[in-house]
This record gives sequence, structure tokens and C-alpha cells, in this order.
Amino acid sequence: MTRTLLTALLLTLAVPALTVATPVLADSVSAFREGKWAMVVRDGRAEATPAGLVLSGRAQLVQAAYMTRDKDQALAIITAAEADFDKALAKAPGNADALFQKAVATGYRAKLTKSPGLGKASRQGFEAWRAAHPEKPLGWAAVAGWHGGAVATLGGFMASTVLGAKASEVDAGFAKALKLDPTNPVHRVFYAQTLLDLDKGNAAKAAQLLQGVAQLPADDAYEALLRAHGVQIAAALKAGDAKAAQAVSRRLAAFGTLV
Repeated sequence: MTRTLLTALLLTLAVPALTVATPVLADSVSAFREGKWAMVVRDGRAEATPAGLVLSGRAQLVQAAYMTRDKDQALAIITAAEADFDKALAKAPGNADALFQKAVATGYRAKLTKSPGLGKASRQGFEAWRAAHPEKPLGWAAVAGWHGGAVATLGGFMASTVLGAKASEVDAGFAKALKLDPTNPVHRVFYAQTLLDLDKGNAAKAAQLLQGVAQLPADDAYEALLRAHGVQIAAALKAGDAKAAQAVSRRLAAFGTLV
């Protein structure tokens, strides 16, 4: 699994549809929109509803992927996020948001521990979620990114043999996600990064996907973060050095700054 696959797992996260039941949860939703991640965790846990716990876990995944330089620290944050998702599922078995985030966390753990078994479990979680919610772009993008990341890491034959990955899933899945949600910047950035990770020869296609990314709406700080990454990658592509643009894309990926 590559950094792009891990970016994929995070990029596909949209803010769950939350019913604002208390001032605490209202504060955590506002904090997420403003990128105040520690406040999201504090208030989401204080609310202790499934929605609040999922939001807390999501904030921790953002911190682990983009604001942590040490692998052990990242794993510890992921563990804490998983605990929040498990608590949400204990309160609301089958909660769609918690199940999706749990699959994301499993994929992160697979990346950092280099576990093929966890990688397969993450894919199975995304596939099951997509089957249950075919009208939602998240599942389509997550599955597409998973396959693209596996192929980029192992090559087509080994990815197929070891993990069951298929390169054909990439374009088909992202096309569906973009059809369902054409103005969300994360799907375009995610797709472009996956293409660049597969082959720097995909630079022209990635650049086309990122045209106008700076003008796309961002509903929260996470979407704004990924939109900014898209702007940086687009600038690198415009400079005409595909290899350098590929390096920029990988550096901006989830866990791209771990040392």
C-alpha cells in the first residue's frame, strides 16, 4: 500500500450528516469546519453520541495522517480513533459513518504495519460499504483508490496475486464518484494523486482533473486542506516536470512526512 492509497482513504472522508442535538456537538461540528482538531476530539467525546464519536475519530485520523512525523505516534492516534469508532458502533450497530471510518483506520494501520491481511480487510470494508450505499461517492472513490494504490506499490501482477487488486477499478470508480459529486475537490485531488502514483506519464490527465481546483467549494477545513494540496500539485504539473510533480504529490499524501 502506498502513500497515495492512504491519501485515498482519507480523501474520501466527507463530514458525516450530523443532527445537532446539543451545544457540545454543535461546537464540535463548527470546530471541524474551522480545523480545530483537538477541540473536535474533546467536544465529540463529551457528547458521546455516535455522531460525536465518529467526528472525534475523524479529527484524529486527520491529525495522524497530516500532522504527525513519527510512525509510532501516528499508530497511537489511529488506535485512539478506532476506539471512538468502536464506541459509536456499540451505541449504534451498523452506523454507516462509523463503519466507513473504521475501514479507513484499518487501511491506515495496514500501511504503517505493512500488513497484507489488514489491507484486504480494509478493501472488504469499503466494498461492503459501497454495496450498501451505491448512491454515495465515498465508497466508489475509496475502492478505486485502494486498487490504484495496491497496483502502484506492487505492480499489476503481484497486486492481483497478493491482494486481489485490479487496475481497471481505478478509472471506473473515480468516474462514478465524480459523476455523483462533481464539485467536491477531494475526489479530484485523490484521483490525480492516484494517477501520478501509478505513473508519472499520467501527468496530463492529472493536470486536466485539477483544472480550476482552486475555485471548487470546500465545506470544511479538511476539504480546504486537500484543495490547497491540489493547487500545489497543479502548479507543479504546470511547470512541466512530471517527475517533480509526482514527488510533490507523494509528499502531500497522507503520512507523506513521516520520518
